[in-house]
Amino acid sequence: MYDKYSYKNLCETCEHKSCCSDFASPMLFPTDLKNLEKIGKLNNNFLQDLVVDNKLIKIIKKKDNSNTCIFWDEEKKLCSIYESRPYDCRMFPFDIDWVDNEYHWIVYSCNKNSDWAWCDEYLKKLESDLQFDEIMKHKENFRLTSKNYVDPQTESPYAILRKVNWK
Repeated sequence: MYDKYSYKNLCETCEHKSCCSDFASPMLFPTDLKNLEKIGKLNNNFLQDLVVDNKLIKIIKKKDNSNTCIFWDEEKKLCSIYESRPYDCRMFPFDIDWVDNEYHWIVYSCNKNSDWAWCDEYLKKLESDLQFDEIMKHKENFRLTSKNYVDPQTESPYAILRKVNWK
């Protein structure tokens, strides 16, 4: 049985791939880097640097010649670092984007007109996470990557959910 907030419950007919195999690489923040160091995964075999607007951003690598995350176990169909996965992964399918001069929660969806009212409880959970303050202190990374890193030709459609609540 899936968690009630699992992307697998968003739509019974959804054919989208998971974030582990079909999306931009997750950004890494200081706590994510510490967590990866604790499990011995803080090295160039797993991470890469992305420079956007002269700003260095650490991201998780994809497997060679693939859109699949380096930590995705194809055989078991699960994340090999699930308990230590980055905050950006924990947010999936939600993201933060710069819309109308403010940060908003968005959800990538093939049906932008779905009723997303159920997700507010989950967004509050993300906003109350201890790491959320750290994420928002680096919020310009979301703006940089969504503006420059995501290819508008291949970007998935998304729905704007609400403004991000942050002190």
